[in-house]
Amino acid sequence: MKFDLVIAGVGGQGNILASQVIAQCAMDAGYNVVNTETKGAAQRGGSVLSHVRLADREIFSPVVPLGQADVLLGFEPLEALRYINLLNKNGQYIINTAAVPTILANLKVDVYPSTDEILAEVAGKGLNGYLINATQAAKELGNVLLTNVVMLGAFTAISDVLPAEAVLNKLLSKVDPKYHDADIAAFNRGRDIIQAKQQG
Repeated sequence: MKFDLVIAGVGGQGNILASQVIAQCAMDAGYNVVNTETKGAAQRGGSVLSHVRLADREIFSPVVPLGQADVLLGFEPLEALRYINLLNKNGQYIINTAAVPTILANLKVDVYPSTDEILAEVAGKGLNGYLINATQAAKELGNVLLTNVVMLGAFTAISDVLPAEAVLNKLLSKVDPKYHDADIAAFNRGRDIIQAKQQG
């Protein structure tokens, strides 16, 4: 068994925490795991790509090759598009549709296209997946910083590689108990959003 996940976003969105939760949960389940990050601009607001590879055999590269990822979690739409070619043809994506332009776009070094243009290009790839506004869901729960938790919950609704309860418990073990109720609500919201789309 092998499973490759990539999480694309920008600094400050919490994708590194999400990748660590999944990686550590997989280790607890007895898998060989490699988890690595590649970063653009080092400061908050730069591009961040997390690779999580797990298998029941030795893993030789820490980086998911082109066309090999089973799941792409796009915390930000342009970053998701930038790395969508890592997804295999039978893989699935979950893309948060709320744009967060990188520091370079904010400095006018990069041009940030419209979200409609980005999502049209994603659709043109002919891959399977879900578009959700995880940022809006987090805001409705009272804290935009819960976006990554919404995405983690959504991930467990499309992949059974790790039990949802184990992923949630690993997350809760890494955050202050005073935030547990909010994290549980956000995690379940992510699962609910995907399950509603699956049934629809």
